[in-house]
Amino acid sequence: MFIGAGVAVALVVVALGVWQLLFRDTTVIPLAQAEAGVREILTDPINGYGTNSISALRCNDGKDPSATKGASFTCAVEIDGTVRHVYVEFQDDKGTFAVDGPR
Repeated sequence: MFIGAGVAVALVVVALGVWQLLFRDTTVIPLAQAEAGVREILTDPINGYGTNSISALRCNDGKDPSATKGASFTCAVEIDGTVRHVYVEFQDDKGTFAVDGPR
């Protein structure tokens, strides 16, 4: 009896895991891609902030961010020897994000 219940619980757990993998509605952006996008926006002199000397950039505590409209993460960026923080917010569920200026 207990073995049958254990098997049933295990099947439910496996089914939930598969369902989440197949039908989740959030897009996860690889951290390297997110950091490259932030760096591009910070350094672009025409469409970005025109920051010339970024020596270090680390976003979202090293984790891949989930792209959900309104979700956000922060980046620590070293500019001219000073660590600044940048706020990044997703504009849609497809990974488009806006980057606030370094503070």
